Amino acid sequence: MEHSSTFPIKKSELDQLREEATSYIKSVQWEQGRRARNREKDDKDDSILLYLSRAKGGNGSADVVSVSKSILSLKKRLLPESVAIPLHLNRALYALQEGITLGIWIKDSYYDASGLSSLNEKREILDNSGKREYESKMHTATAFMLFSTAYKILHDLQPFASDDLSVMKNKFAGIPEVSVMSPLKGISCSLFYYDKYLNHPQIILTDQDVIDFTVVYFEALIDEIQLRKSSLEYTDTIVDRTYKLENSDFAVAGWSNVFAGAAKSIEFNQIQFEQIVGNRDAKHFARRLTEQLLSYDFTAQKN
Repeated sequence: MEHSSTFPIKKSELDQLREEATSYIKSVQWEQGRRARNREKDDKDDSILLYLSRAKGGNGSADVVSVSKSILSLKKRLLPESVAIPLHLNRALYALQEGITLGIWIKDSYYDASGLSSLNEKREILDNSGKREYESKMHTATAFMLFSTAYKILHDLQPFASDDLSVMKNKFAGIPEVSVMSPLKGISCSLFYYDKYLNHPQIILTDQDVIDFTVVYFEALIDEIQLRKSSLEYTDTIVDRTYKLENSDFAVAGWSNVFAGAAKSIEFNQIQFEQIVGNRDAKHFARRLTEQLLSYDFTAQKN
């Protein structure tokens, strides 16, 4: 579909949202739905699905997880003698932060373009029709936020993923549930299961596995959103425009996914990642992220 308008994603605006993204990486809370807890298991992935279904102990209460702490635990398990965070772990953590940051920006843009911001301001006095519109737009905003987050993460990490992801895909048992009820629930649910997978002893065996698993997981998240998009309403302000990252050829054009069925090595991604992540500002953000999340002092070379 032709996208009639292109809107810039300014890096200065992303800078203002990065702290919020970091807060989600530090801590999110999620209570599993009954279907996820009782999901049927087949022979191939029985142990992993059982592990996921019991992720919070099955007591019906919400569970708090921290991706940043899980990354630190992986560092200690994979390279116990190293004082530095392994490159692939740091790269995955940074890509996660940048993906969530961009997803928040996309969500905010949809709020304004669709009129959801106005509905949100007066939601206490909405009639039934207004409430339905508000809820529908909230679901669409959340789905587009998750799609954009995952899409940015794939863009940044696919050049560094293994050529053959079949082993990781065979380990992966899917995402038990995806929430589009609200942006907070959407990001909390997706990070909850991402974190649980990171902590499963069969999933991450090397630091390269962190990159590979992150790619597989967020590919699956995009697939889940694509399955739901036909039921979403008020998508006109999604499909009629392209959002392009400033000084980059990364763009979100509706629900388009250039990674669908693609091989790992897509030339412009490899070049663009070096341009973005290799520059001084991005390295600075990556260092600050690692220091902030993992309490690692780069000057003293220790935690």
